[in-house]
Amino acid sequence: QDTLERPHSHEMRYLCVLVATLAGASAQTTAAAPAAPPDAVAAPKPTPVPTPVPTPEPTPEPTPAPIVPARGQCEALQTLFEKTRGASWQNNTGWMTTHVSCCKWHGITCDAEGFITKIELPFNKLAGVLPDDIGGLARLENLQLDHNSISGTLPRAWDSLAALEYVFLGGTFISGTIPPEYGSLKRMVNWDLGVTSISGTLPESVIGKGGLHYVNVALTQVSGTIPHKFFQNPLDYVNFGRTSLSGTISDAIGKLDQLDHFYMEHTAVSGTLPDSIKGARRLYDLDLEGARLSGTLPPELGEMTRLDYVHFGKCVGISGTIPQTIAGLTRVDYIDLESTKVSGTIPPEMGYLHGIDFLYMEETQISGTIPPQMGKLEQLDILYLDDTKISGTIPKEIGGMNGLDFLYLGGTKISGTIPREIKELELDSLHVGRSELSGTLPPELATLDALDYINFGRTKMTGTLPPELAKLKNLDYLYLDGSLISGTLPEEWNDLEELDILCLNATKISGTLPPKYYKMRRLDFMYIEENALSGTIPPQYGKLEAIDFLSFDNTRLSGTIPPEMGKLDRLKDLDLDFTRISGTIPPELGDCDNFYELDLDSTFLSGTIPDSFAKFDNLFDLEMDHTQISGTLPKVFDKMARLSLLYVHDTPISGTLPHGIGKWDNVEELNFKNTPISGTLPSGFTTLDHLEHFDVSSTRISGVLPRAMGNMNDLKKFMASSSSVSGFLPSELGHIGKLEWLSASYTPISGTLPKKLEQAGDLEHINLHSMQLSGTLPPEWGRLKHLEKLSLYGNKISGSLPIGFLERMRDLKSCELTKATTDALEWNTNHFYCAADVHETFASYPAACVPLQYQICAADYWIAQLAGAAVGTLLVLGLLVFCAKKARDNYIRKRSKLLNEVTSTSATVLSDLSDRKAGAPVVIVDGKSMGLAKATDSSDPRHCDE
Repeated sequence: QDTLERPHSHEMRYLCVLVATLAGASAQTTAAAPAAPPDAVAAPKPTPVPTPVPTPEPTPEPTPAPIVPARGQCEALQTLFEKTRGASWQNNTGWMTTHVSCCKWHGITCDAEGFITKIELPFNKLAGVLPDDIGGLARLENLQLDHNSISGTLPRAWDSLAALEYVFLGGTFISGTIPPEYGSLKRMVNWDLGVTSISGTLPESVIGKGGLHYVNVALTQVSGTIPHKFFQNPLDYVNFGRTSLSGTISDAIGKLDQLDHFYMEHTAVSGTLPDSIKGARRLYDLDLEGARLSGTLPPELGEMTRLDYVHFGKCVGISGTIPQTIAGLTRVDYIDLESTKVSGTIPPEMGYLHGIDFLYMEETQISGTIPPQMGKLEQLDILYLDDTKISGTIPKEIGGMNGLDFLYLGGTKISGTIPREIKELELDSLHVGRSELSGTLPPELATLDALDYINFGRTKMTGTLPPELAKLKNLDYLYLDGSLISGTLPEEWNDLEELDILCLNATKISGTLPPKYYKMRRLDFMYIEENALSGTIPPQYGKLEAIDFLSFDNTRLSGTIPPEMGKLDRLKDLDLDFTRISGTIPPELGDCDNFYELDLDSTFLSGTIPDSFAKFDNLFDLEMDHTQISGTLPKVFDKMARLSLLYVHDTPISGTLPHGIGKWDNVEELNFKNTPISGTLPSGFTTLDHLEHFDVSSTRISGVLPRAMGNMNDLKKFMASSSSVSGFLPSELGHIGKLEWLSASYTPISGTLPKKLEQAGDLEHINLHSMQLSGTLPPEWGRLKHLEKLSLYGNKISGSLPIGFLERMRDLKSCELTKATTDALEWNTNHFYCAADVHETFASYPAACVPLQYQICAADYWIAQLAGAAVGTLLVLGLLVFCAKKARDNYIRKRSKLLNEVTSTSATVLSDLSDRKAGAPVVIVDGKSMGLAKATDSSDPRHCDE
C-alpha cells in the first residue's frame, strides 16, 4: 500500500536496480559458453559482452537533526511527572529517560528551537496537583490534561504563559477559583474547566477580554452573574450548564455569527430570550432547560434554519403559544417544551418539520386537538403529550408516522377509541393511561411486534383481556390498572415470556389465577389487587424465578400459602392483606431471605411466627395485625436490624417486647396495640433515633416513662393508654420537637402536668384523661397553637383556668377539662373555678371553642350564672317594690293636700267643680283663685301642673 501511494520511493528504486542486474547477469552467462565440436550443432558466434552500466545507489533522505530542548524545559516536565505520580500513568513512554530527548516524551511537542509548545496527556491516569513550574514554559500553546485525577487549585504562576491558547482541564478534581491574574493570557481562545470543582465567579478580566472562542464550565460550582462583556467575544461554543450562574442573555448574542453551541441548562439565568438571537444564524444546539427564563418563544426562532436541538424544557416561566414560524426549522431534530407554561394549540405548521425525531411537550398547558398534519412526520420517533390539556380523538392520520416508537398521551382528555391505523406504526411504547379513552383493547395491538410497553391504566377501557396479546413476544410492561376491564385472565398469556410487569389493580377481573403463568420466566412484578379474583395461589408460582413483587391484597383469594413459595429466592415483597388466606405461615417462607416487605394483615392466618424468619436480614416492613397469629415474638426479631415497620396489633401475640429492640436502628413504626404483650419497656427503647410511632395501648406493658425519651427527636406519636405504664410524665417530653400525639389515659401515671411540654410546638393531641394527675393547668400550655384536642378530665387537677389560656389555640376542636360522668373510674373529676373575666376570656377563644365554654369550668360557671341571675332578680324586684312604694306615698300625699285645699273653698267653688265638664282639668292657685282650663283629649296626669 505504501509503494502504491509513493511510486518513487526507495523501495521501488531498489526493486528496479535488482531486476536490471539480474537481466544483465543472465545475458553475460549465455555469451561465455564454449564452442561445440564440428560434428555437433554449430555454436553461435561469440558476441561481445556488453559492459553493464553501473546503477547508482539511491541517495537516502537526510535525517533531521534531533531537537535539543531549550534550557529549563525538561525540568518543568520532570516536576509534572513527580507531582502527578508519573510512574502510574497509563502511558509514560520515554519519560525520565536520559537517552531520549524530553521533546520525544509521550504527549510532548517542541518547536524547532526546543521550546515545549504542547502537553497532551488526556485520559492518562495523572493523579496529584499541578506544579507552578509549568508557568515557566514560555512558548506553551496547548495544555491538555483533561479526564485525569488532578486535584488542587489553578496555579497563579501560570499567568506568565503568554503564548497559551488552549487549556483542557475538564473532568478533573481541580477546585478553587479562576485567578483574575489569568487576564494577562491575551492569546487564550479556549477554556475547558467543565465537570470540575471550580467555584467562585467568572472574572471579567479572564472571560471578557474579547478573544475567547470556546468556554466550558458546565457542572461546576461557578456562581455569580455572567459579565456583559462576555458576549463581546467571538464565541462559537458556550457551556455554562448546571452551574449557579445568573444574569441575563445579552442582546449581543445576535452578533455571534459563529456561535454553534449554546448551553445554559439548569442555571439561574433569567429574563427573556432576546429577539436578536436570530442573528446567531449558525446556532446548532440551543439548550436552556430548567433556566429561569420568562416571556414567550420569539417568532424569530423560525429564522434560525440551522437549529437542530432546541430545549426549553422545565423553564417554568416560558409561556405564550408555539409560533407558527416554527415551520422554518426544517433541519430541527429535537424540540423539548416539557413543564413550561406554553399554551394554545399545536400549530398545524409543525407538520412541516419533516426531519424531527423527538418532540416533548408533556406537562404544558397545550390544549386543542392533535392536528392531522402531524401524520406527515414520518421520521418522528418520540411524541410526548402526556399531562396536557389535549382533547379530542387520536386522528387516523397518525398511521402516517411510520417511524413512531413512543406515543405518550397519558393524563390528557383524549377520548374515543384507539384508531385501527395504529397497526401501521412501529411502536415500542404506548401510554394512554389516565385519559378519557374508552372502548375495548383493539386486536390490532397484537400486530405491533416491537411493542414492549402498554399502559391503559385508569381509563374507561372496557371489555375483556384479549388472548391475542400473547403474540407480543417483546412485551415487557402491561398496565391496565384502574380500568373497567373485566373477565378472566387468559391462559394464553403464559406465552409472554418477556413480560416484566403485570399490573391489573382495581379492575373487574374475576376468576382464578392461571397455574401456567409460571412460564413467565422474566416476570418481576405481579400486581393483581382490589378485584374479584378468587381461588387459591397455585403452587406452580413457586417457579416464578425472577419474581420480586407479588401482590394480591383486597381480593377473594383463599386457601393457604403454598410452601413452594419458599423457592422464590428473589422475592422481596409479598402482599396478601385483606384476603381470605388462612392456615399457618409455612416455615419454608423463611427461605425467601431477600424479603423486604411482608404484608399478611387482615387475613385468617393463625399459628405462630416461624423461627425461620431469622433469615430475614433485609426485612423492612412486617405487618401481621388483625390476624389470629399467636404465640410470642421469637428471639429472631432481635436480628432484624433493618426493620422499619412492625405491626402486630390486634392479635393474640403475647410475651414481652424483644430485648434487642435497641438494635433496630432504622425502625420508624412499632404497633403492639390490643395484644396481651407484657413486661416493661425495654431499656434500649429510647435509643431508637428514627422511631416516629410507638403504640402499646391496651397492653400489659408496665414500667415508668424514662427521661431519656427527650432524646427521641423523630418521635411523633406515643400511645400508651390503657396500659400499666406508671410513674410521672417527664418534663423532657417537651424536648421532642416533632411530637404530635401524646396519649396515656387510663394509666396510673401521677404527678403534675409538665410545664415544658409547651416546647413541643407540633403537639396536636393531648389525651391524658382518667389518670392520677394533680396540680394546676400550666399557663405555658397556651402556646401550643397547633393543638386540636385537649382531654384532661378524670384527674385531680384544680385551680383556675388561666386567663387567655386558649387564645392562641386556633386549631382547637375538642377541649375536655371536666366531664360529668357516673363512671367509677372517673370519680376524681377535676375541679376548676373560672377567672374573674371569664366572659371576656371566652369571647377571645377560637370560634371552634365558643360552644365549649359550657363544658369548661362547668360547675362553677353554672353556679355563677344562677347566682348572678338570682341576685339580679332580687335587685330588680327590690327596686320595683321601692319605686312602687314611693309612688304610692307621693300619690297619697298629693291627694290629701288637694282635698284639704278644695274643702276650704267657698260653696261657689264646690258648685263650679260639680258643674265642670267631664275630663276638664281644674287649676287651683294658692287654694283661693280658681278657673276652668281648656279641655284636652289627654288623660295623662303629666299634663297637669300644680
